[in-house]
Amino acid sequence: MLHPKIKFAIRPITDRAFLEDMLRLRWSGGSLPLRGKMIAPRDVEALAAYDGERLAGLATWRREGDALYLLTLNNITDQRGVGVALLAAMIKLAREQGTPLIRCIVTNDNVNALRFYQRRGFRIIAVYPGVIDTIRATFPHVPEIGHDRIPMRDEIELERSL
Repeated sequence: MLHPKIKFAIRPITDRAFLEDMLRLRWSGGSLPLRGKMIAPRDVEALAAYDGERLAGLATWRREGDALYLLTLNNITDQRGVGVALLAAMIKLAREQGTPLIRCIVTNDNVNALRFYQRRGFRIIAVYPGVIDTIRATFPHVPEIGHDRIPMRDEIELERSL
């Protein structure tokens, strides 16, 4: 639920150069991991959260089969509620598209994301041990150490039925 005093305008990002720049800044190299492969920025769609004219957050996604995969969900400010607002917009989008599932993948080091998604009805459906190590062999810019100095090695897939 959004904080009652904070409202964000959610809009699609149509400026591909802007999206690619944002992904390069927020994600090393701009490519995004998804089940052992890297997804190029040109292959994703995005929503942005704005507080007035100020960019507050960014969510990227792509549809695969019967699921909408949420690839990134970033609060780029210190405002509370940005991630919740973007997730709500993604769920609304998935429902509008008739997509029965929304999924996301987080790395094993991202315990904040695991907590965030599980508190919002997502369940762990798969763990892919060592997949980040495999990705790193091809994409050496992927860091070895992640959040809280935890070695980044695995992907964890979460799902929520809509």
